[in-house]
Amino acid sequence: MRDQGYSSEQIAAYGATAQPAIAARMIPHLRMTVIGLACAAVSVVTSLAAVLTFPQFSARNTGEVWAAIALITAGLMFAICAVQALVWRRAMASWRGIRIQDLRGEARLSWIIHLISYPVVLLGMWACIAGAADAGWATTAGLLLTVTMLLIIAGQVLAGVQYLRPSGPPGTIPAHMRRLVRRGERREGRRTSANQR
Repeated sequence: MRDQGYSSEQIAAYGATAQPAIAARMIPHLRMTVIGLACAAVSVVTSLAAVLTFPQFSARNTGEVWAAIALITAGLMFAICAVQALVWRRAMASWRGIRIQDLRGEARLSWIIHLISYPVVLLGMWACIAGAADAGWATTAGLLLTVTMLLIIAGQVLAGVQYLRPSGPPGTIPAHMRRLVRRGERREGRRTSANQR
């Protein structure tokens, strides 16, 4: 049973051609993804600065290795966020009717990239903490690694995990309405089957 308060035009089909209503609703989501990409880009700069300013205590310094791993994970997070931003831009072009395309391939790529972002952010956090502890939390490299960790986390939360969903991003009105309609239909189906017994 459909919710009587909403017509089929108000709950648009995701991925159909020229959907200006969905495109308008996705602008803040795309903006958030771009902000995450910017955070990841800054994390590459701060991690590079941490590697360059890392203090030399001995010839065998494991902290420098952790700082280098932090730089690598920052670069990986930047690449992940860039892919997510690109996927969302292509979806926006499709929803606006500029370049109509099937978004299933992009959605699959976005899902895989989002899964990869979890181990990357965990490794990045571990490397930043280990490197900052080895350098000393009050040193320039330690502070830069702390900032890098926060920026990597921000990049992952704002862009890395924002995969293209077939029912629309979480929190959007059409996706929320479809979930409510499905929940209502399930409840109605349970009531009907209980009454038939």
